Amino acid sequence: MFGRLMRLGGYQVLESLKSGPIKVSQLRNSVSLYGSAFDFVLSQLVLAGLVRKFEKDDEEYVELTDLGKSFPYYWGYGPYPRHGSFHGPHHGHHGWW
Repeated sequence: MFGRLMRLGGYQVLESLKSGPIKVSQLRNSVSLYGSAFDFVLSQLVLAGLVRKFEKDDEEYVELTDLGKSFPYYWGYGPYPRHGSFHGPHHGHHGWW
């Protein structure tokens, strides 16, 4: 459950930050994550070292770190690479984690 949330939500957050730092309030309004799901995804991206938070003029901002800027994106599958669409000897079993 959390893997899919991180793939889709994390991808949206990282895509929103590609153009530079943004206020957390603006980021919250630009992605389709709400409440604690937004907080969870953002905190996981900070813990992974892909995003950093900072304060400027009494506003909280987020931006991509150098690692976040060089992290590969997988066409809508999120910030974490998949290991192929099929797992194991049974072709036809879709693996989403």
